[in-house]
Amino acid sequence: MLPEPDELHSACELPLDRLPRREVLRLDDGYETCVFLHDPCGERVGAPVVYLHGIQSHPGWFVGSAAALADAGHAVCQVTRRGSGSNEADRGHARSAGQLLQDTEIACRLAAVVAGPRVHLVGVSWGGKLAAAYAAWAGRSVEIASLTLVAPGIAPRVDVPFATKLVVAASLLLCPRRRFAIPLNDVELFTSNESKRKYLREDPLRLHEATAQFLYASRQLDGLLRNLPAGCLTMPVTLLLARRDRIIDNAATLAAVQRLTNERARVEEFDADHTIEFEPDPQPLHRALARAVGEGE
Repeated sequence: MLPEPDELHSACELPLDRLPRREVLRLDDGYETCVFLHDPCGERVGAPVVYLHGIQSHPGWFVGSAAALADAGHAVCQVTRRGSGSNEADRGHARSAGQLLQDTEIACRLAAVVAGPRVHLVGVSWGGKLAAAYAAWAGRSVEIASLTLVAPGIAPRVDVPFATKLVVAASLLLCPRRRFAIPLNDVELFTSNESKRKYLREDPLRLHEATAQFLYASRQLDGLLRNLPAGCLTMPVTLLLARRDRIIDNAATLAAVQRLTNERARVEEFDADHTIEFEPDPQPLHRALARAVGEGE
């Protein structure tokens, strides 16, 4: 079944025969979210890719790179995080880091069933933090063929103000679903490309608020990554960074990833803003993603 336009709200146009299939993914607690499945092209078919988006974004932002990975011979599963994208239930909410990791497990199991048994994991921005945490998680059952982190939110420059953090902490006890603004509403933080800035301003699926529990879950992921032992990420890891990034601290991110991989991560930099996908020519990113995923084949 083809996705409805308002459910994908793509940042780029794809030919009708390259549009992904929309499937419903039922999570452990009964929450239903959607995934967009891109069928592989060509004769050589590699392990499937599970693609995780950022805190404000949704699969439509990255449909171009997902299609490029499919063109490179991989089934691609773009997961819509609970409470984001076209999901209206529990908007901006997650109960804990454990719940987010379990959601990722279920998505990876789906991809493994479709075209497994191993999966490549790609995480962009905040989704990179979740991807790294899942790759190191003792509770996962799916083998990770490779991990690709695109401007991952492991060491952000932009954060919730300290005073707001105090209110969030109080809300965890009194009103855990109270929503707070995600401090990324300035589209200039994401890209210098004016056409994509317009897309972001008009994107009806972009997430602007998150609950106190979600923000705490994000902090839990931060703590998990800080406390992981050095060298725990043993699969091939690629880190893609944007030189003009105003959201991510590149130096701190590089240091964190190299610690987790014992200096084995392959690193590429782009003359780009945070959302490399939104550069006027995204083809260098698409080629880099295909190379990164190919490392694990």
